[in-house]
Amino acid sequence: MQRILKLCDVTQAELSIVFVTSQKIRALNKKYLNRTYATDVLAFNLTPDYETERTPSPLIGDVFISTDAARQSVKIYHTDIAHEIVLYVVHGILHLLGYDDHSESDTREMRSAEARLMDRLKRSIPGVIDAES
Repeated sequence: MQRILKLCDVTQAELSIVFVTSQKIRALNKKYLNRTYATDVLAFNLTPDYETERTPSPLIGDVFISTDAARQSVKIYHTDIAHEIVLYVVHGILHLLGYDDHSESDTREMRSAEARLMDRLKRSIPGVIDAES
């Protein structure tokens, strides 16, 4: 996680990464975002000055990752679980930094940022993130 944060130019962070089932992430999605479906990643930025600063320091937040979704993605994309988990952590951190994926253009921007980070991570952690996304 520290390597991802460094690549995102985050110098200070207090983050929790929480691994949950699809049932739990669906419940969180309903409770906090009023959405009735399971998702792969939920990120909650808890930084007090987040609304007024684009890159606040320190970055404070929680990232919830569905291990069920990660296992499903392994089957769909023919990757491995380490790759998917790292991708989900990257995705969650990008959400904490203000990236969104609700519109097509936002999704393209986020996917581009994910691909850049995953490529840089792949070069720095060979053997862990070798599968293509």
